[in-house]
Amino acid sequence: MMSVNSARFVLRKIKSILLITLLCLPLSFFMLNHAAQAEDFPKPASLQKDIGFWLKVYTEVTTRQGYIHDAQNLAVIYDRIDLGDDRRKNRKKIKQIKKEYAEALHKIASGKRINLSRNEARVLRLWGAEVSNERLLQAAEDIRFQLGQSNRFKQGVIRSGEWRDYIDSVFADMSLPKELAVLPHVESSFNPNAYSRVGAAGLWQFIRATGRRYMTIDYIVDERMDPFAATRSAARLLQYNHEIIHSWPLALTAYNHGLASMRRAVNTIGTRDIEVIVRNYKGRYFGFASRNFYVAFLAALEVDQNPEKYFGPLVKNQPYDYSTFKLKHYISAKDLSKASGISIKQLQQHNRSLLEPVWNGSKHIPKGFLLRIPKVEGEQSLQSVVLAMPAHQRYRQQTPDVEHRVVRGDTLSEIAKRYGYKVSELRAVNGIGSRNIIRIGQKLRLPVDSAERLVSVRLAKLDQAIVSATKPSLEEASKPAVVKADDLPVENVVVKNKEVIEVMDSSEQAPAELVSEETDNTPVATDGAEVEESAEVIGANLLSDPSDYTVAADSTIQVQASETLGHYADWLDIRGSRLRKINKMRYGKPVIVGRHISLDFSQVNVEQFERKRLAFQRQLQGEFFDLYQIASTYTHTVKRGESLWGLTLRKFKVPLWLLIQHNPDLDLNKIHPGTQLIVPELVPVVAE
Repeated sequence: MMSVNSARFVLRKIKSILLITLLCLPLSFFMLNHAAQAEDFPKPASLQKDIGFWLKVYTEVTTRQGYIHDAQNLAVIYDRIDLGDDRRKNRKKIKQIKKEYAEALHKIASGKRINLSRNEARVLRLWGAEVSNERLLQAAEDIRFQLGQSNRFKQGVIRSGEWRDYIDSVFADMSLPKELAVLPHVESSFNPNAYSRVGAAGLWQFIRATGRRYMTIDYIVDERMDPFAATRSAARLLQYNHEIIHSWPLALTAYNHGLASMRRAVNTIGTRDIEVIVRNYKGRYFGFASRNFYVAFLAALEVDQNPEKYFGPLVKNQPYDYSTFKLKHYISAKDLSKASGISIKQLQQHNRSLLEPVWNGSKHIPKGFLLRIPKVEGEQSLQSVVLAMPAHQRYRQQTPDVEHRVVRGDTLSEIAKRYGYKVSELRAVNGIGSRNIIRIGQKLRLPVDSAERLVSVRLAKLDQAIVSATKPSLEEASKPAVVKADDLPVENVVVKNKEVIEVMDSSEQAPAELVSEETDNTPVATDGAEVEESAEVIGANLLSDPSDYTVAADSTIQVQASETLGHYADWLDIRGSRLRKINKMRYGKPVIVGRHISLDFSQVNVEQFERKRLAFQRQLQGEFFDLYQIASTYTHTVKRGESLWGLTLRKFKVPLWLLIQHNPDLDLNKIHPGTQLIVPELVPVVAE
């Protein structure tokens, strides 16, 4: 039998063990959390020199300086140069210095290793005495200039304070890694007014086509410019990328390079290891910017976590405490300014998504818009201010359209479609010639001063959007997941003017501003204009589409939803019977989504075919997102008796191509009870 003293001793031991355990729990959780972060965002040893390069760019050189360096081996920095205010002189200086280093590399590669000039000796030291002549010759072709970013990054850290708490809360609510919140450092330096030459806009640098999946983007409201709306959309896009590709480094790279390209990289290399892909993937469009996107993010993460180490003491901007109100009517900005006592400039600062037509008075602030003004102690709430406005200042309808200001990406046919007119009507009233050429900034008069016409056109489109986008017809809804070719109309696809002028990562956005020219009167080529876009440029509008639209080395393609044999024949400039013959398909036999078919490139080349195919997909998806946005996603478990066509058309009410985009790895022709489908939930775009 245990004595009293022995019992007390055991009890004390138990208490000590419990206390130690409780004290160690926080440390254990910290270690587990740290391990999870390291697993989410690995920093392989072989990428450390790349991360180090971007640390230098972000913290050691300003936008008045830059590095001449090797594009493949970022540890090789040939020179650090200073720039002036004259862009032309800057370009000339950079070109000359690159030429000098290329000549030095060629001389060393020719076998010269003694009696070297100071410049040549320095180049050889950078590469090491054992470097091969072949590697030096390659290096001569890989000389690149990178503008510094330290002043911008520092200002970005200061600016980030205004929105960082909100960004962190959104990402936490969606169970996303908190590290993702630093991505705007890479994209825009936390500048909500950022607008790149490639058409990317706002804090998160959405291009128009990607942004319209989740946000309102039109000529009155552009939510890409609203840090709050854009943050929610960026979180949904990053979550979607990760659900598709199952890797945060690849999901981040896809944010810049596109989902289809990153899935192709995984399939080509046979791994999701970002280190292996960065070093070994040789995709056609996987250039310097895309290859460096993840390491630039890691460098930004390091600086963001230790800003004072790199910039000294900083005082970050503080977030505003906002009063908000969702409008129940249309109101003018001028009337709101008078009622609230807040200037138009201040209203504009806190409601960034409202565009110039609202502020110059040609359009009302839309019904349903979430207004923001900073709270001031003792003053009325925004709701009280708006509701106290006289009834005659609260409108039931938007101001009628009397003109349209042309923006990048517009075409005459798209403008006509938007307002419900014929192209001939717009040409006649504006005196536009047969080539339909319009220019950015041009104001087009509209034939009828009526808002009702626009609303009725959009509502009619809305009623038909799902049915027309989800082929085949209702009667065929119970059939297997196949697309018949010859009984669907061939659509005439016009290659339209490029919205994205060139594909350029934000890491090269700054040098473009200092080192290249940009004009605001670029012609907008429309239907009939002889402008050809590259497949790369058109594909930049499909960054969120994981489908593979490229032609394989054996001249085959994977059939995608909404495409037909008739489409392929049209894009190849051959008869459909020729395709049936080389694929041994009898007449009437359908082409099956997901299967591969062979093509005949006797009349057009691969680049021409891919360009037409991507243009078709861009038009198809663009017209759909004119009318719908993705609000969220949910999981559906297929039940016995359900067919894919029936589900898409009757239950999900989404087009098949959009369902496939959210389930790219499923064989949709082998759906069985128990299969789980990720389904996008759609909401109509509000018609103004």
